[in-house]
This record gives sequence, structure tokens and C-alpha cells, in this order.
Amino acid sequence: MASSRSTKLRIAASVLFATGFFDAIAGRFLFEPRLTDPRPGIPLPGEEWVDLAGAIHAHSTYSDGAGDVPTVLAGAREAGADFLLLTDHNTQQPLRDGWEEKYALSRPFLLIGTEVTVEHGAFVLALDMPAAWEPTKAQKPQVAIDEVRAQGGLPLVSLPFDVKHPWRDWNATGFEGLEVINFSTIARRHINLLSLAWLIPLYHLRGMQAVLRALVTRPDQAMARWDGLTAGGERHFVGIGALDAHALMKIGKKKYPIPSYADSFRAVMTHFLLRRGDTEGDPERRKRAVYDALHTGRCYFSYDCLGRPPRFEFTARNKTDGSVVRMGGDAPPGTELAISGFGARTLIRLFRDGGPVAGSVTGGLTHRADVPGAYRIEVSRYTLRLGPFFFGARPWIFTNPIYIS
Repeated sequence: MASSRSTKLRIAASVLFATGFFDAIAGRFLFEPRLTDPRPGIPLPGEEWVDLAGAIHAHSTYSDGAGDVPTVLAGAREAGADFLLLTDHNTQQPLRDGWEEKYALSRPFLLIGTEVTVEHGAFVLALDMPAAWEPTKAQKPQVAIDEVRAQGGLPLVSLPFDVKHPWRDWNATGFEGLEVINFSTIARRHINLLSLAWLIPLYHLRGMQAVLRALVTRPDQAMARWDGLTAGGERHFVGIGALDAHALMKIGKKKYPIPSYADSFRAVMTHFLLRRGDTEGDPERRKRAVYDALHTGRCYFSYDCLGRPPRFEFTARNKTDGSVVRMGGDAPPGTELAISGFGARTLIRLFRDGGPVAGSVTGGLTHRADVPGAYRIEVSRYTLRLGPFFFGARPWIFTNPIYIS
């Protein structure tokens, strides 16, 4: 009863104070005085890497989604995803029914996990689990996390700062990361009079994609929590961008068939860096490579509705032995961090433990990382720049950290 009351109060506060509207507006203006000119980049080894775009966290008619598995896959194909990660509530029946194998040679291919409901209505994504395993609902978060790990799976905190279903037990241990972006959480914060007065006309004039772009917001609470977890560079936690796609939106007591699966998948994707050889031929090898990249944090997430990210490199190069480290990896102090590959009107910012340390508008950035910490990149697109002031800014790309320790 108390939980239900607090949920209603959170929703009422979100509607009354229009927090989503003001967060979105505030994020359109950035101040970055730390702009630098990048030094020449360091040539990388010839090993080829492939960027696979994954639409993560979707529901089908196996739980509360609007479409069956082929319909969800068709939406992912229309959106240009390389693979779909289906996470129906509290069941792995789609995995036992053979849907992964059926789409193993397709593009997009399919991976299947489940979204487990824990105490107080919060959620854990249970990924890379044995097909025979089925979750138990409403367990304490720590019990659910321990159970997933005991089965060799990967537990991630889902919807960590959602208005309806926030994660409460940050003292729990063993989870390997969190949904830093959950697009459903962001959209739900825009169910208020100020946002709807703007978004409804926009939808009728320019369509759903314009609405999705208007919703783009930096997830400040989730970013701060993630930075706190990784601070100092000693502990690794992966961050992903997720959807919670149902092809249904409930407002009050009514359900509306928006956004479609394809529109949802166009909004946010998580991009995984895999060696080219792991993406060719054997579907099981490719599956293992995707989960390995997720385990290690060799991935980034982006608002693809603002444009598909270019091919870029974010690396650490040890000048002593010449070794190259990518996202999710460890490197010693004194390592040079470098990112390159971006075009005009993009602001690149380097963060250490959540604090900005450098910025660039020249398509790339280099920085000698002498201080231990978790170093990650944020890239924003902007409309106008006046010195260190950026107008019409929209958060676009978020990398996982390189850990200097």
C-alpha cells in the first residue's frame, strides 16, 4: 500500500512540475570552457572491428507487448538494427520455443533474455541465461541478482530511475551494470501539460520521429549513479541504452498503439564492438562475442534518432609497450586517451568520474590520463556556438569508460 502511494506521488509530481519538459529544455544549452585542439592521433593496429547496433529491451505477446516475435523483429529490421535483445517479463519461454535459432542467420538476429520483477516492482534484466531457467517474481533484489549470477548470467539494473518502477536497493551487490538510458523512462517524464502542449502538435505536423528527437534528454540521475559506481577506476559497471518497447503507450486508463516497434528502436541503440571474425559464420560464436562485449563494457549507446553514429575510435595507447585498450578495458596512469572520427557541429567531452576534464569541437580529442579514474566520452550535436557556449545542443553518444588505475 505504501509503495503504491509513493508511486502515485512520484507520478503526480512529475506531471505537476513537468520535470521532463524542463530537463529537456535545460539540456539544449551547454557551457564548455575546456576546449582543446587534439594532438595527432596514434595509428592503430590493423585488426578490424565491427560495430553491431543492438535494440535492447523489448516485449512481445509472450508478456505485455503488442506484437508477436516476428512482428517485433520486423520492427527492428525496419529500424536498421543488427540484432534485437528480447526481454519479456519473467519468462524465457521464447528461448525454449526456438526463436533464437529461427533467426540465427537473419539480420537482425535475435537474442533472448528476460526482465525479472523483484520486490517493490523494480526490475532486473537477466541476460545470457540457460534456457531451462525461469525466474521467481517479487524476490528481494539481492536474491534475484545472486540467482542470475549462480546460473552464469549477466544481471543488469533495469529502469533505475523510472517514475513508476525505480530501483531502490543500491546497496545490492553483484549486478554488472545498468540501463543508463531507458527511453520509456524518459518518455514517461514527458506526460505533463507543458510537454504535451508541444509534442502533440509536433506529432501531427512532423510525425513520430520528430517527437522522438524532441524527447532526447541527458539522463542526469542515471549518469550520476553510474559515475559513482565506477569512480576511481577500480570497479567496472557497464552502461547501456535501452528501450522498454511494447508498441503500446498507456495514458490514464487508455492504451495507444504508439510508438511502433520500429519507431522505438530508431530512438536508442547500444553499439557493440566485435572482431570481424566473430561476426561471420557461426551464430553461437557471434552470440558469445556480443555477450562478452557486454560483460566487458566494449560498447557505447546513442540516440540514433539524431543520426547513426559515425565509425569512431575511443582508445587508450600505452606508449611504453604500444598496447591499445578499448572501452571497458584497463590502462595505467600516463596512458594517452584518444577519440576521433566526428564531423562538424559536434562537441566531444571527456569525463573522469563524472567531472569534465577536456572538450573539443574539431572532430577528435586527445588527453594524457595521469589521474586514476573512469574516463568516458559524451558527444553532443549542436546548432550554434559562441565561444564556450553551445545552443541547440542534444546529447548523442555515450561511451563506456576506459579505466585508469
